[in-house]
Amino acid sequence: MNREYYLENLRKFIYYFIDLPLWAYGCRSSRREKRLFSMFEPEIASIKDGYMSLCKYTGKKPDDSEIKEVIEKSFQVRIVKESDTYTSLRMSRSKTHKYFHVKGIEHLKASAENNRPIIILTGHYGSFFIPSIAFAHLGYKVYPIARTVDRSPATPPVTRLYLTLSYRITEKRFSARYIYTDFSGKIDRDIIRLSNSAGIFWTAIDLPRRLYDHKHLPVNLFGQPSTLPSGIVKWGVKKNAIFLTAWNSVEPKGSNKFFRLLTIEEPIPENRDVNFILQTYADRLTNRVIKQPWQWMGLQVIDQYRESRGTGT
Repeated sequence: MNREYYLENLRKFIYYFIDLPLWAYGCRSSRREKRLFSMFEPEIASIKDGYMSLCKYTGKKPDDSEIKEVIEKSFQVRIVKESDTYTSLRMSRSKTHKYFHVKGIEHLKASAENNRPIIILTGHYGSFFIPSIAFAHLGYKVYPIARTVDRSPATPPVTRLYLTLSYRITEKRFSARYIYTDFSGKIDRDIIRLSNSAGIFWTAIDLPRRLYDHKHLPVNLFGQPSTLPSGIVKWGVKKNAIFLTAWNSVEPKGSNKFFRLLTIEEPIPENRDVNFILQTYADRLTNRVIKQPWQWMGLQVIDQYRESRGTGT
């Protein structure tokens, strides 16, 4: 093991297991924040390039101040999202409104009255893995669909440890549990039993083919030809599911404080056409990202979403 490898893993360990939990519990000194932000310095160029590509797709001409704002806010969102592993331990029912502001819960309420499975389509947007805590406090058992932790050498050991811990900690705050899928598209078969009892599922499907090459279908995304995974949508159509979209953005609240804005949009119009559902989701994702590009983790790899027509599988 060379010295650089050791030092890099030490930096990640301090970040994941010392600085993030302390930041989550309010220890936000300027020195700690500087150290937190330093972890993302190697990503500045890819965030800038991603935002420039988004602007090119949408015909916008950004100035330097806008680029700086996107970079700074991207880092803030990432820190809140990753520290939410530890913040979730404080998210009691009595404090729900301290951590979450919820809009559009009436859409979920009306959909649940139909006694059909519900699939809430979201993206890797804001703090996307903890909304099931808010839903539980509001009386809804929502099952998040998550990929298993990558055990390959591509994911550093410290990162694997953090992700495993994150799943275990946050799941204890749900009234439901994670439904795991792997990188080949295989999913926990218990989803069938849960769907038969009108289960509610939360899933992020904004994955480019390079990261998840499974049952992609063509869509227009940011006005460009692209593809998105369709497996959960095809399955939901067979199960007569209701499809909603929702987003859990990270929003500022005063000086160095944040809350999570969980916005549940109206159901996608009843349509058994998988392409229509997937394109409606893509349109809503596009609108969200254009308004708040710093919320979206896909910004750094946005060019990977662009594909030539005829590449759906």
